[in-house]
Amino acid sequence: MPETGEGSHATPLDVEEVRRLAGIFNLKYVHTVDDFLLFAGSNGAREWEAAIPLNAAVKILEAVDRGAERMGHYEGWIDPERGFAEFEVRPQAISPLRKSNIHKFTFELHPCSHTHANTPPIESDDEQGFTHNVIRVTSNDGSTCIEISRNTALCTPLLPLDLEGRRPRSQHTLKIYLGGPTEKRELLRRAHELANSFVFELNVRHRASYSLRLKLEEPTRRRINSTISYNVRFPRTTVPDNVAALFAISSDFAMRGNHTLFYLSYYQILEHYLPAVHKRETVRKVRRILRSLDFDEEKDTSVLQILSAVERSRGASEGDQLRTLIEECVPEGKLREFLSLDHGEHFSKRGPISGVHAVQLTSGESLASQIARRVYMLRNRIVHAKDDVRYAESKVLLPLSHEGLRLYPDIELVRLLAIEVIADNR
Repeated sequence: MPETGEGSHATPLDVEEVRRLAGIFNLKYVHTVDDFLLFAGSNGAREWEAAIPLNAAVKILEAVDRGAERMGHYEGWIDPERGFAEFEVRPQAISPLRKSNIHKFTFELHPCSHTHANTPPIESDDEQGFTHNVIRVTSNDGSTCIEISRNTALCTPLLPLDLEGRRPRSQHTLKIYLGGPTEKRELLRRAHELANSFVFELNVRHRASYSLRLKLEEPTRRRINSTISYNVRFPRTTVPDNVAALFAISSDFAMRGNHTLFYLSYYQILEHYLPAVHKRETVRKVRRILRSLDFDEEKDTSVLQILSAVERSRGASEGDQLRTLIEECVPEGKLREFLSLDHGEHFSKRGPISGVHAVQLTSGESLASQIARRVYMLRNRIVHAKDDVRYAESKVLLPLSHEGLRLYPDIELVRLLAIEVIADNR
């Protein structure tokens, strides 16, 4: 397959071929304009258009016929017959490997059996008058090449035509060329491994930040039908500086689509109050012992009751302290009201978030205890990335992942807890 899917002469497609192409990308064919097939798509919230050059469409269908397919978790394709994988990538910042600087770099190249359209460091696009960087390295034995360059036909950007009817712009992709035909699972494993290593070293050694584009789904947006007050009052709630900052910045994380940091900003508010509330609860227990009718300061057993209460308090885990915080500060009625809303099966065992405790209104365990366990387990999944078999069942929860995009009901829950805790401690 040539490196790009462009050309001046378009090859017509029949109705069945157009239908197949629409199915591959989950789009609806609209009509053909000049050398472009126009499609329409929808994500439920909005509709969008995509233009695919006819020549690129032909090459995509040829690749599919020989077994190529789109990746499951990343934006990109694998072509097992050719031992080829192509990831869409996103540059994260201004890179030292920019066009004005690219000639300063050398690339580890060796003779290989692959067909490459261009040689580092520059590829010229005469049709659009652009130049594109070509970053390529080869293994010592010449069996494997890794390249970042302009996309092939497989990764043609699904973008609309501009107002002047020109073709959509190209994009840079990361390509893995192995030694020949490769079994699909092995190709995915090896390509992902090499892509991660290459992106990491580009960042560390050259300050060139790229990321593989995850295949994203629309995040859940199940808004809670909470009562809104239309009476704007002079403030009565005293809030510590850091708590106010954390509460305010959560909305910024939401707008940027980072649901894990959105969640953690509210969790950090709970953490702020853990020591004070836990100490308050310990003092209450000690006072209860002192007020007991059978308490006798002359008896060792009575004094040991106090010591035992203090020692249990000092040895309490963060999870235990969180349970105490919720029990002390959040009315159970508020929790029941929240869980009675329509969350689908989000908080059940069949919910989309794995490795966390399910919450049931009919369980014999208190709601405060169930919710504390879930909140703490979810917090651990976000902040822990331990390479240990003990954590194999609950791997780190990544920001841009299927689970990360399904966090919204849990975010609303921890937001409710944060509000109630602030109100109880003002």
